[in-house]
Amino acid sequence: MKKNIIGTVISAAVFGVLVWGASLIFSFSFLDWGFFIGLAISVVLFFFNSSGGMLSKNATLDASTAGWKIQQDNELKANVGFVFYGAVLFTVISFIMMIVTYY
Repeated sequence: MKKNIIGTVISAAVFGVLVWGASLIFSFSFLDWGFFIGLAISVVLFFFNSSGGMLSKNATLDASTAGWKIQQDNELKANVGFVFYGAVLFTVISFIMMIVTYY
């Protein structure tokens, strides 16, 4: 448990440094765009680490029609790790920073 918390905090810090570095290179405001970039990273990580979603169903259908047997799985399962939780933590912290900055 302790290893997951440390990994989550480290990955959130890495996301923060990467977005900050990108804000310097591409000249955009870190406080304005950090939340939206973190949200996009979180959504992408969730969809790539899940099974049973729309992308997985299409891949399963294509593979099963080739073998003439259709497999049904209606459950969405996500195998997320500390990198996903770090992206969510970065998103929450950047959202709080954005709210404090503008209010």
